Parts: sequence; C-alpha cells; structure tokens
Amino acid sequence: MTQLSLHQAVTRLAEVSHAFTDADLAQPWRWHAHEEGVRFALLVTYLQLRDLAVTLAHKRAQDGPPLALAQRALEPYHTAYRELQALLVGVEETLFEEQPAAGEWPLRTILTHTINTQRAFFTLVHYGLARQRSDEQLSARLPDDEVERVVDSHEAYAAVWRDGSVDDLLAYYDELHDRALHEFSQIDDDELSGPSIWWEDEEFSLQYRLHRFDAHLRQHTVQAEKTLEAVGHTNSEARRLLRLIYRALAQVEAAVFGAPEIEKPQRQALAQEIASRAAEIETVVQQARRMVQAAQTGDAETVQHLLQENKRLAQTVTDGLLPVTMAALYHGHEEIAGMLAANCDELDIFAAAALGQLDKVEAIVGEWPDDVNEFSRDGFTPLQLACFFGRETTALWLMERGGDVEAVAKNEQRIRPIHAAAANGNLVVLRALLQRGADVNARQQQDFTPLHTAADRGDGEMARLFLAHGADAHARDASGRTSAQLAVERGHDGLATLLS
Repeated sequence: MTQLSLHQAVTRLAEVSHAFTDADLAQPWRWHAHEEGVRFALLVTYLQLRDLAVTLAHKRAQDGPPLALAQRALEPYHTAYRELQALLVGVEETLFEEQPAAGEWPLRTILTHTINTQRAFFTLVHYGLARQRSDEQLSARLPDDEVERVVDSHEAYAAVWRDGSVDDLLAYYDELHDRALHEFSQIDDDELSGPSIWWEDEEFSLQYRLHRFDAHLRQHTVQAEKTLEAVGHTNSEARRLLRLIYRALAQVEAAVFGAPEIEKPQRQALAQEIASRAAEIETVVQQARRMVQAAQTGDAETVQHLLQENKRLAQTVTDGLLPVTMAALYHGHEEIAGMLAANCDELDIFAAAALGQLDKVEAIVGEWPDDVNEFSRDGFTPLQLACFFGRETTALWLMERGGDVEAVAKNEQRIRPIHAAAANGNLVVLRALLQRGADVNARQQQDFTPLHTAADRGDGEMARLFLAHGADAHARDASGRTSAQLAVERGHDGLATLLS
C-alpha cells in the first residue's frame, strides 16, 4: 500500500464520515473489546492521535532536539489551521456565497480576508528575519510593496479568490501555510525578539507576529462558525468529533516541527490504520442503510446476505435510532425480526418483549428490575409492546412483575397497555389488565377509547368485555363519533346495535 501521511489518512476519514448522521454513528462497529459503534471509530482515532502526540513530546523532551520558541509559537497556529479545515470539510460551495444577514460577510469573504491577512503576517515575519540576517540598516517598518515581492501580487491573489473555486482558494492557503511552517520553524530563539512595524505605527516583536497568525485565524474561524450556523449548516456530532481529530492531528504534527524523522514508522503505521478504518466504517454504514431498507420492505434474502457478510449488522439502528429488529416488526415482517434477533448478542427488553422472548425479558429484569417500566426510544413500555404484538405469556409475566397497566406512551399516540391489547384483540391480556385496574375509558390519540377500537375492529366479544367493566358507550372521539357510530361507518351493524 502507498505510504500515507497522517494528514492524508485523516482527510480520507473526514471525507467518509463528515456527513454521518447520529444513526450512522450508532451503527455496529468493534475495536478490540469496544463494541460502541461507528462513533467509537472516530473517538478511538482521536485517542490514538493524542496518545501519539504525548509519546512524541515525551521522546523529544528526553532525546531532543528541544522545541525552539518559534516551533512552540507555531503549534497553536497550526492547530487553528487544522481546525479550520475540519470546519470546512464537506461544506457545499453554494454555502460559501450565502450572506448570513444584511451587512454581514458570506463565508467566502471571511476566507478571502483571512488568507489575505495571513499573507501580510507571513511577509512581516519574513521581512523581519531578512532584516536581521542581512542588513539591519533596513527600516523595521514593512515596505508598502513587500507582500507582492515576497508572496505574490495582489492581482494574482485576486484572480484566485475572484475567479477560482473554493478549492482553489483553500489550496492557495494550504501552500502559504506550509511555507510558513517550513520557513519559520527554523527561526532562532534570539531572532524572535527582533522588531517589526506595520500599520499600527508601533513596534512589535516577531514572536508577537507569529502569535497573530493564530489569534487572527481563531477570530475568523469563530466568525465562520457563526455564519455557517446562520445559513443552516448543522454542526453535527460527526463534525464535532472530526474537529477533535484534526486538533489531535495538529498536535502530532507540531511535535515533530524541525525533527521530521522522530518515530516516523509509528506515524506511518497509524496513518495506514486510520485509512483502513475509514474504508471499514464507510462499508458498515452503507451495509446498515441497506439492512434497514431490507428489514422494512420484507427483503429477507438481502437481510440474510448482509448478516452473512457481517453478523453485527443485526444490531443496526434506523434513522430514528430504533433497533432494526423493531423496524421489521413495525412493518409486519416477523420472520425477519426473528432472524435479526437470533443474530443479536444482546437484545434489549423492548425487542425481547415485542418478540415474546420471555427468557430474555426475565434475564434483563432480573438484572435491572426497573427496566420493567422503562420507555423505549419511541416512547413505549415493554408491557405496551408485548400487548400490541399479542405476546400473551410475556405480557402476563410483566404485569406480575409490576408492569404499569396505566403507563401512557411518551409519544403522540398516548396509548396505554389497554389500547395496545385492544388493537391486538387478545381477551386474556385485556381481562388481566382490567383486573389490575386499567381504565376502560382511557383515551389515546384522537380521543379513541378501547370501546372505539372494538367498534373499529367489529369485535363484539371485546365490546361486551369493556361494557361489563363500565365502558362509556356515549364517549365521543375527536371527530365527535360514539363507538356505535364508528361501528356503523365500518359496516358492523350488529355491533352498532349492541353499542347503541
């Protein structure tokens, strides 16, 4: 494999992951004993880079050469530069032109100004060094045409920012940044105290000028962040993690300023690992998206094929961060749900209850008793799910263990276990709920009562059970219908007579 620099490897990782959603980050991925999902692929990259940075700094402190003052001053600037790169990765070019508000700069203008100022900062230091090294009789004040002589003409730069793409502008900055690191990392400590005068008409040291690289870039990075937020660009979790990674990358790179051979094989090995990781998580996320689609559409063949490729895909989550097992169940594909559950190393209590896998429900409640009344990510309790999917034995067991028969779903459906069981029509479960005090007139979404559900289903036996327990046949739903009127609408005339 071609030798990669750490920067190239991190860039590849960023290209792959910058657009990852929270669901993408939660997809199954393992590193050694850590099974914390794709999110951990980014976190462990940050960890490894920080670990390497600490190792390099320690080795350099022990074996030399020591970091010069200029190298220490360049480190925060280089970190700021890498963080700007992280901020801009994957940003659509149209957003660079969008003005956040009247009178405020679009992102392209911020970038253009930042680079142009960095051109001047570079020239100030370059000129100050040349003055000390060749002819101190030169004025400490920067000559008016020095930027054009040292960097390039204003017209040449204008052609880049005015006519070039954003990539052209960033490439220009990258070249200028590399030149600053190369030239200024070799400055002697004594030279940093040399004077420099610019528009301020005040003398500053070259050390101060080096720190201005960092401070000015930080100033406009904050402005760029605010601008991106104003034009609707989301600072997602994936992007926040990449910002940490780029920061740690800069610390590794700064640790070898002026000594590029320190631990070079170790750095190259980590670069290869990060590049391989980027390819791996790209594949996992693509597979997970296919898995969700297959589970929801009932494509058992694709589900089986994906599980053969990677058994961990049984732990896939949907865009709403629900287990793919539940997605299959909600879409009526119980066979696929069972196939997925059989490949899960750990099934949560909600999927176990929905599938009626009582042994797993018992094991979970045995370890975590309070889970019996926990709410799932989409707002249902284990008892509600067992009732809805008709898992009679599991539902009865959960009630025995204190499952709340009056728990209200934490979503717009507002169902209670009695509504879930009514939707399924299981009379054994309904009787058990009523015996434990379930409100027979409880209202769910659209003000449906359990009796309305019986009318909707045309289930006379269920209706008689509810009436025997005090169901109000005159209760009206949000559309103003009694259960009898709803039965008529559904063509259940006999039941309508009973309800009337």
